[in-house]
Amino acid sequence: MPMNWPTDSFLKLILLFKKMNISFEDPFYIFIKYENIKTIEIYNQFLNWIKGEFDLYQMEELDGLKVYYLNGWFSITVLSERELDLNIVIKIKSKTLNGGMEIAAQIKTIYVHLNQVLENTSKSRDYLS
Repeated sequence: MPMNWPTDSFLKLILLFKKMNISFEDPFYIFIKYENIKTIEIYNQFLNWIKGEFDLYQMEELDGLKVYYLNGWFSITVLSERELDLNIVIKIKSKTLNGGMEIAAQIKTIYVHLNQVLENTSKSRDYLS
């Protein structure tokens, strides 16, 4: 393979950030990602898992969740709350592009894992019914 071809991990990063807005406002890189979550219970479980992952960092829980880390912070807040469709925004401010991408990847990994667990739980309930 030629040297300038993207690696698998690079392609995965491209897919991860495909629908994420990334900008630079000196001195921070700003990442903004919008997600739809089915219910407020899933949102609360998502925040709980995020708090568990970043439990050693300073946090604020006034309006959603805001976590401060070495090179910046990230927040997860509800944009609109309808009974069956919850829109949230994940915002990351990072002094380095790589640091912001790493935090975004951690958050996305937690979100994907939570969805897999909920899907498997739902399938188990259907099977037992």
